[in-house]
Formats: sequence, structure tokens, C-alpha cells
Amino acid sequence: MDNLELLNYCIKNPEHFFDSNYMFTDKDQKLTLYINNTKKIKNLLIAIKELLKRNENKTADKLFLDLQKSVKNNKYSEYICFVNACDINLEHIIKDIGLLKKVTTLYLENRDLNEVVPSEWVQALIDSGASRRKGQAGENKLIELLENCNFKKVAAYSDFTKENKCVAKFKKTGDFSLLNIQKNLGITFGGNNQNKQLDLIIKNKDDTYFLEAKHMHISGGAQNKQILELIELIREQILNPKYHIISFLDGTYFNIIFNTKNIDKEIKNKIINQQEDIIEALTKNKNNYFINTAGFKKLFSN
Repeated sequence: MDNLELLNYCIKNPEHFFDSNYMFTDKDQKLTLYINNTKKIKNLLIAIKELLKRNENKTADKLFLDLQKSVKNNKYSEYICFVNACDINLEHIIKDIGLLKKVTTLYLENRDLNEVVPSEWVQALIDSGASRRKGQAGENKLIELLENCNFKKVAAYSDFTKENKCVAKFKKTGDFSLLNIQKNLGITFGGNNQNKQLDLIIKNKDDTYFLEAKHMHISGGAQNKQILELIELIREQILNPKYHIISFLDGTYFNIIFNTKNIDKEIKNKIINQQEDIIEALTKNKNNYFINTAGFKKLFSN
């Protein structure tokens, strides 16, 4: 099955919602700790507000220092959300007590204070940051699928060369940095992506696959950039027929690219262009693949 046939197989076997690999439905194990820390922050803010009303600034300064220490250990409170709303990173107020005082004064002027800390509210804040955990989830999903097909996960390049079927994560440094892999295998790629770090390197007997994974459900500015990265990757030309580049698109946006019947006219042309660019790149580079979950399973189960 060549790369266009495999793409057609993927289109016939689309992605589904509710992929358990990207679902984080359990309560956070540190929820009680976060609740207690949030209560401490609230109590400090209430005390600071009262002291400032009384012009007891020296005593308030001590509590500002306590507040600075407390926010370091807790990302999940109304106060931290307000810091973000001020276009300031948490690290800034941890390092700069003067900035923390200014932000706190604005908070006390513009927000209501109460002592209640509902557990479901703190958990909701944790849930809102779930997207940051999805990068590693995609890699782990693919590694698990490979392990089910008798591939071995390795951490050293020496093991990678010895094993018949194995997989490793690309790293910024060390054995599996992009530069080391290019040097050891005598290849050059990534020029169109400014040597962007890839996700996985997979060995299947004599063939080696370099994979970049994205997880997407909808179109948009940041998402368009990610699609362009995947397309640029499969445009890379590697002369060795045993080396392959895989652009893996996880999530239901894969379905949208190849089924534009119900797409708004405003974005339809853009998506059709993406589809055409993918097919053109695969036609020119028969060693490369653009696949979804079904295609990944098909490629490595045989």
C-alpha cells in the first residue's frame, strides 16, 4: 500500500470524538492541596485589604511577602486568573514584590472577596488547562499502539540500532536530538521547519520513520500554523528509500480536511487548498505519509 492508498484508507476510517488518550476526567490528585492553598491566598488578601484600609502598611508588607510565597505553590485561584488578566506571568510577581503589590491593589479594587473555595471550582480551573497536557498524550498513545505491535521503546541510540522493531522520543539534547539523528543516519531534513524538533523516531526492520504528531479538532490561526508545519514536513525529500517522514494528524480536524461538504464557505477554500497541498506533497515524495490513527495502525501492524 503506497502513501496515497494509505491516505485514502485513513479517509475511509475517520477519527472519532472521545479518544480516551486525550481525556482527563479524574479529579486531580492534588485537589485538596490546591484548595487549601487557595484558601490561604484568600485569607491573606482579606487581611491585606483590611490592613490597607487602616493604613497599617508595614504589617501589610509582611503579608505581601507571605502572599508572594503562597502564589508560588498554587496556579488555581481567582487571584492567579486575575494576574493573567493583567497580561502578567506568575513568574513576574514571584520575582518582583513591587509588581505583586500593584497587581494586588488592582485586584482588591476590581474584584469581590469571600472565603468560600468550592472544590468543583478549583477542579474546573485545572480542567481548563487540560489542553497543555495533550502533547505528551499523543506521543504516549502512539508508543502504546506500537508496543501492542511488539515494538520496544528505547532510550539509548545503541539500543535503537540493535533492535529490529523499536521506537524512541526525540529529545532536545542527547542520543535522540534531531542533530544527533541526522548525523548518525547521514541525512538532512527539517530545513523548511527551521530544524523543528520532531516527536518520534520509529524503526521497523530496515525502515526508519520520523514522525511529527498534532492533535486538532477545529480550524483557526494557531491550528492553521500547525497544519502548515505538517504539510511542510512531508514536502521534505529524503533520497534513501528506507527513510520515511510521517505527518500524523490526530483528532477530527483530519476528517474536516478530507470532507468539506458541511464546511462554511469562509474557510472551505482554505481547507481545500490544504487538502490539495497534502496530496501534491505525497505524490512527489512517495516515502512520506500523512495519516490518522487508523493509518498509523495499518502502517505498523503489517
